[in-house]
Amino acid sequence: MKKEWVFGTVIGISLVLGACGAASTSDDYDPNEAGAEDIEPDMAGFVMDQDENRILVVTPMDEETAKEGRAMWVSEAPEGLWIGKQVEVWVDGAIAESFPEQATAERVQELEMSEVEGADLKASEALSTALSEADRENILAVELLAFDQQADQWTVKLKERGDSQGEWKTIVKDEK
Repeated sequence: MKKEWVFGTVIGISLVLGACGAASTSDDYDPNEAGAEDIEPDMAGFVMDQDENRILVVTPMDEETAKEGRAMWVSEAPEGLWIGKQVEVWVDGAIAESFPEQATAERVQELEMSEVEGADLKASEALSTALSEADRENILAVELLAFDQQADQWTVKLKERGDSQGEWKTIVKDEK
C-alpha cells in the first residue's frame, strides 16, 4: 500500500512540474523577432496586378488536379513594383470571402526565385513583361513559366480565372 502511495505521489508531482514548464502565449508575441517560430503565410502566389498599395496575388494553376487556387487583393502592401514577383502574404485581420478575396497585409515577403542558367531575365521579369502585354480585365493565373535556353526566350502561359476559362500564351525574348 505504501509503495502505491509513493508511486502516485511521484506521478502527481511530475504532472504538476510538467504543467509549470509549459509555454504560455503572449499578446506581445512578434513573429519577426529573432528566435521566434515562423508562422505559415496565409497565401503564396504570383503578383498579377497592382493598384498603388494593393496587389493581386494569385496562386499558380495546379497541373495535376487542374485546381484554380486562390486570388486575393491585398491592401497596404509595401511600396514598390510587385508585378511578376512570387510572394508570401501574412494577413492582418479577417479575409473577405469575395472573389477575389480581400485582406489587409501584415507582411508581404518576396520569394527568391533561383537564377535560371543562361537567362538574362529573372523569371519575375519575364512574367512582368508578359503581364504588361496581356489583357488583364480578367484575373490571370500562371500555368507555365519556362525558359528555353536554345531559343533564348521565355514561354509564359496564363489562364483566365472565372467563367471564361480562356488561355493566353506569349513568348518573351530574354533580353534586358
